[in-house]
Amino acid sequence: MIKRTPSEIYLLTLQSAGSRKTMDCLLNKCADILQGFDKHTLTDWSIVYYEDILDLLATLSGHGKAPSTINTYLAGLKGVAREAWRQKIITAEHYQHIQSIRRAKGSRASKGRALSSLELNTLIDYCLRLKTALGDRDAALVGLIYGAGLRRQECADLHLSHININKRTVKISGKGNKERINDLPDKTIYLLNHYLRARGTASGALFYRGLKSGELISEGISSQAVYDILSRRQTNAGIEHMTPHDLRRTYATNLLEMNQDVFTVQVLMGHADIATTRMYDKRDRTTQKNAVQTLPF
Repeated sequence: MIKRTPSEIYLLTLQSAGSRKTMDCLLNKCADILQGFDKHTLTDWSIVYYEDILDLLATLSGHGKAPSTINTYLAGLKGVAREAWRQKIITAEHYQHIQSIRRAKGSRASKGRALSSLELNTLIDYCLRLKTALGDRDAALVGLIYGAGLRRQECADLHLSHININKRTVKISGKGNKERINDLPDKTIYLLNHYLRARGTASGALFYRGLKSGELISEGISSQAVYDILSRRQTNAGIEHMTPHDLRRTYATNLLEMNQDVFTVQVLMGHADIATTRMYDKRDRTTQKNAVQTLPF
């Protein structure tokens, strides 16, 4: 049996392929800062101490990293320390010292934006005007990511069986292997029905890959493909730069603008922490000014 390093074992504990990929990259950066290696698998984790990690976090802060990013690095390093302790590479006292390191405080204004209704419909209408199976697929892709507040990996993972047209719902497998069922708006159902006439009703991935000829082939798209598709369509439709996650932000922002309470939005977004949901709120200053005017005096 090949003996794995603590960092390799830690990555195996992460349930999401996307999380593993992200953390693999972050741990490589840690390896470079800590010991000058370009791969975390080359790091001697037995000599990474409390003080070393504090120095690393200070370096990240000096490079302008946001507190949330620094805390992601810290979570990874604590996870590696846990596996090093389990492998008896470090002592319990060594491990506890690392676990006692406190998270960075503070926050930054969140990135991204919310699309206007005009932009959203311009993007969908452009795809439909192509009058091709790929155009119909991409219109449905936009409609579903926005209409259900999906992450792009969640969208790529969908199978036809996850959509219930009659009940107007989608079953989503989110982060941490947590399932949620979201209701779908009329426009999303319309776009899905339109696309399914081109796709057919065969089981398998909901969103098929496409050929340059414009035909669909019965293979699912990847998370990266979701990004690439929307990037291309956004450019062609002539709207300001946006990402798949901006559609998710738009979903949350519009729900909040419609006076849905933040706890309901938290459930629909699949967030474990309500603070995360608040970061998706892209309502402008006008909303805040109007709220202040409603105060009794």
